[in-house]
Amino acid sequence: MKHQSNNKTRSATPGSRDRRGPRKVLYARKLEEAERLFGDLREMSDKGVPIIVEGREDDKAIRSLNVNGTIHCLKALGESRFSFVDKLTSTNEVILLTDFDREGRELRLWLYDELTRRRIKAEDKLWRRIRGLAKSEIHAVEELPSFLKTVRSRALAAS
Repeated sequence: MKHQSNNKTRSATPGSRDRRGPRKVLYARKLEEAERLFGDLREMSDKGVPIIVEGREDDKAIRSLNVNGTIHCLKALGESRFSFVDKLTSTNEVILLTDFDREGRELRLWLYDELTRRRIKAEDKLWRRIRGLAKSEIHAVEELPSFLKTVRSRALAAS
């Protein structure tokens, strides 16, 4: 006896896989989380919390995500890390948004330690959440707009 399955009448129940498009469901969840993360970033920036990125391309990428607040580029002026951090002494809190590669991770840790030592709150939860969401799909902040575009198109694509 041959078993026939009718996927059109099968509904996805909590805990079951949507057999019509499990990847679409995955990307829909990714899109929802990405929009929440970038919304949180915009909100914090609008409240006056500056963002630290590595370079000018990262600044452009963040701006293209409709973030309008202050963005400081660590490598843009060619100054030392210590000189850069010295300029942040009037700030109480910053958002760290370095690249997701080895150098960016090391830089984030150094900035976190140095800023914390100077009693400046170094917010890196958004960095960790974005990195967790994007995993191996991106390695740099400048790739965030294309990542978001890809996730959006995959989430909305017909399965």
